[in-house]
Amino acid sequence: MSEEVGGQPTVSVVIPMYQAGPWIGEALESVESQTYPIHECIVVDDGSTDDGPEVVASIADRAQFNVRLISQTNAGVSAARNSGLAIATGDLVALLDADDLWHPKKIERQIDLMSRVGSSICLSGYAQFDSGSRRVTGVVSFRYPERAMRRWLAMEGSGLCLASSGLLRRTALDEVRAFDDRVSICEDLEFMVRICRVGPLAIDPGILVGYRNHRGQAHRQVGPLAANTAVLLDEVLEAAEFGRPFMRRCRAGLDAHVGYVHLAGGDFRAAISHLMSAARRDPRRLVTIPVNALARRLLRSLRARRFLHRWPATDSGHC
Repeated sequence: MSEEVGGQPTVSVVIPMYQAGPWIGEALESVESQTYPIHECIVVDDGSTDDGPEVVASIADRAQFNVRLISQTNAGVSAARNSGLAIATGDLVALLDADDLWHPKKIERQIDLMSRVGSSICLSGYAQFDSGSRRVTGVVSFRYPERAMRRWLAMEGSGLCLASSGLLRRTALDEVRAFDDRVSICEDLEFMVRICRVGPLAIDPGILVGYRNHRGQAHRQVGPLAANTAVLLDEVLEAAEFGRPFMRRCRAGLDAHVGYVHLAGGDFRAAISHLMSAARRDPRRLVTIPVNALARRLLRSLRARRFLHRWPATDSGHC
């Protein structure tokens, strides 16, 4: 682990990369533009066959900060992220997906908040933007960490964007095992539950991350999403802090979500199977899941209209 520089903690950035050639350059530019100095940026190439590694190598040659590229055979985003975490030397570790972007004051603001509240992990609000037009389609911000976490688990709230907004203390990382490499879609949620047991979570409500929407994203694949989330629930919901009613709520929520996705796609047999399973576990989820989904979409859209129209943002203070 590196020592603090001038009394300030050092920051390592870990970026897993797979077929991200069109976006990784811009992601690295957003790291380099940080107002807080970056100790190192570790990009883990997970067996890409596009020009992503060449883009990173080119940037590393001219960057004003330390960019390290390591390569491995394709093993999934969790394994790639774990490879980067294993060699990161900073006092704090920041996570960033290869297709997302940071506001220039992202790290500075989060470090200030962590020092004031003594948290082990800090997240932030984020803006969803279209990869082609750069138009912001939604803005997500949180103020109550525990409530946000439970709603995320129950599929009734927005994700907390750990993979690109998370800033974690190295000491907290050392107390938990790595990301679960059995899952590559909801691995961030499972990891969040574990690391929040180590120390408190802080959330900066400012919009400090740009979350890029494009067709290649894994969460758009309903089959893998359902399978990965089922593994997560099996692992997470056995914990003592979650009671049986909440376990039923989460499992019913997953069934309802997958059922409605199949219904929208015209696969009526699969839809009926999942919706009936949800009804057996907790019939209320047949109503709360679509209602919450509609409410989230409307709220994100309204915030986007009030906050900004295109990414990158110019003012991190808006929500």
